[in-house]
Amino acid sequence: MASTHALLTLVGLLLGLAAIGLSVPVRAETKVPPPQAREADMLVGAYYFPGWSTEDRWYCIKANPGVQHPLLGYYREGEPEVADWHIKWALEHGVSFFAFDYYIRDGAEALEAALDGFLKSDYVDRFRFCLNWCNHAAAETQNRAELEAFFDVALEKYLRHPSYLRIQDKPVVWILSGYSFVKTLGPEAAKQAFGDMEQRMVDAGLPGMYLVFCEGEILSEQAVKDSFAAGVDAFCLYNYPYAGSGVNGPGKYAEATYEHLIEQGRGLWQHWRNITGGRFWPTVMPGWDRRPWLKDGDLIRTGSTPELFKQSLTWARDHVNGDRVVMIEAWNEWGEGSILEPSEEYQFAYLDQVRQAFCPGSTPPKGVSPATSGVTAPCFPMELPAVSRWGFDHSVEGWYTMGASAPEHRLGAISATANSGDPQLYSPVTYLACDRFARLRLRMRLTPPVGATSVAMSSAQLFWVTTEHQWGEAQSVTFPVKLDGRWQTYEIGLRACPGWRGLTERLRLDPCDVEGTRVDVDCVELLP
Repeated sequence: MASTHALLTLVGLLLGLAAIGLSVPVRAETKVPPPQAREADMLVGAYYFPGWSTEDRWYCIKANPGVQHPLLGYYREGEPEVADWHIKWALEHGVSFFAFDYYIRDGAEALEAALDGFLKSDYVDRFRFCLNWCNHAAAETQNRAELEAFFDVALEKYLRHPSYLRIQDKPVVWILSGYSFVKTLGPEAAKQAFGDMEQRMVDAGLPGMYLVFCEGEILSEQAVKDSFAAGVDAFCLYNYPYAGSGVNGPGKYAEATYEHLIEQGRGLWQHWRNITGGRFWPTVMPGWDRRPWLKDGDLIRTGSTPELFKQSLTWARDHVNGDRVVMIEAWNEWGEGSILEPSEEYQFAYLDQVRQAFCPGSTPPKGVSPATSGVTAPCFPMELPAVSRWGFDHSVEGWYTMGASAPEHRLGAISATANSGDPQLYSPVTYLACDRFARLRLRMRLTPPVGATSVAMSSAQLFWVTTEHQWGEAQSVTFPVKLDGRWQTYEIGLRACPGWRGLTERLRLDPCDVEGTRVDVDCVELLP
């Protein structure tokens, strides 16, 4: 009776509001529109980088206007609605599954929020997924114990899921740098270890294991032969951004064309087909631009277009084996500029090339997005931090050290002791327009170690990294400091420095060059 009375009261209230001319708000539909799948004529997979579950991970993307930005917004990865959108868009353009980059060491998972949200998606039963175990560790650590620790978690949590990817009806166990296990254990011991893991899967009610090694570099023919002897079923690549460029990896700025990249990719696929006897899955890259993460410290592939991407997809069709699998790196490598997910800049243009290449005769989907559907995606508010003064009144305020003890908060100051001749104090991330500030004021006390020979003066250096430039001498100012155990105020001019340009991302103070010095900092302040 009580619940009936409450219902009648609510109805009466609503009728009363209507009678006096007040509109009654109607709750909007919050469910992501269901996917209208386009079926590909082979398996098309996309690597999924799970690195976007906290707001600060997105800062470097938002702060850089020269790179792509997500059409969905700066999403809270791990929310099921984010996975709903991703699955919807993938299915509507012929993508068959996500290969989630999966991080686990000694049984401890990392960056698993995306997978947790994916498994709670309303549409997970319409899509497939698998783990790409990113075993980033020295080869000698890739032993049987590490393999068992992976299976202890993966078998229980993922491999038996009804949406888990299967080849020849067997769940795919995908290992980045899988050859490291063969190298460490030897082919026979590796065969025994992988065989025992497959038996665990059989004991769990699964029909076996389909083992894929995802390599980052070309293996010798003997290494490939040993891997097959150990039980691998197929090989693939994660990416190949430096192929044929003369650049061996990150370190300094360089450019090469995207058109050259896709030609190199086609050559790599042919080589891998030859050395594996055809047991190879080709990978296509949409681009490469790591400026959000590495600034001017890496190779950029210039001139990527949806049309050139489609050309590479078309070539990949000619290199598939009997498994009929093509990989794309990646769905959402926003920090590396290798992106299939819709962006503000390209909308669905890259994703639509997948549909055209692998879903013959299909019609374009309507391209429904949060903006056109009225369904708001769960996103971070994304206000970039912009702090220009640290007074350390209540805490260390996000500052941290290298080459020194961890900073301790003392009333109104932070303290650390240099345990090397190059102590460094780093600010938290802060995005400030350099042209607004002409100088930095620093109140600091440097106390030399007890028993040290008389050192009256030392040299300090202020560094900064911007959204465009890495740490370097060009982004620094050197100034003299006193090692006298007394508080001193230093003002460092910045405007005349050629490197003081653009948008800061972080500051670094190297306070002295004398090991054992105690460093106390009372205030750091940027001034006009």
